[in-house]
Amino acid sequence: MTVAKSNITEPLTLTDNTQKLLNRLEGRSPEDILFTEALRIVRSVWPKAFSVIAPKPLKVHIHKEMESAQLLPSHIISKALKFFTTQDRYLAAIKPGARRVDLFGKSAGTVRLREAVDAEIKRYNLSHPHTEQRERIIIKQIRLVSVKKAS
Repeated sequence: MTVAKSNITEPLTLTDNTQKLLNRLEGRSPEDILFTEALRIVRSVWPKAFSVIAPKPLKVHIHKEMESAQLLPSHIISKALKFFTTQDRYLAAIKPGARRVDLFGKSAGTVRLREAVDAEIKRYNLSHPHTEQRERIIIKQIRLVSVKKAS
């Protein structure tokens, strides 16, 4: 006899450790919360989506699902996403055709070429922060960045 798996998942709850982390941040303003603290909290709730060692591209508009779960304040979610999605390892994982994941690590679409090009541009900009002047050229919807040396 086989039993079909249910699509209904148990409601998410915060672990004691996550609740302690949130309580510690409760009195602080959103600007005073560190990016690493926010990511640590988000990773404790959704560990399959937010792997720091081997990050995978996240589902488009994943922040809406995170906020609709009503487990974490929106400022912690946005701070964690900003930090996670600007890390070099995450940007390196954004390749055309790469599998995107939802909050539970399940497949949720693929990366498009334009998204991969944008990720490469972000990686370039993060690795060359001291360039004097940048000029953006758009060629058939693909952005290229060239650096002009100051004369």
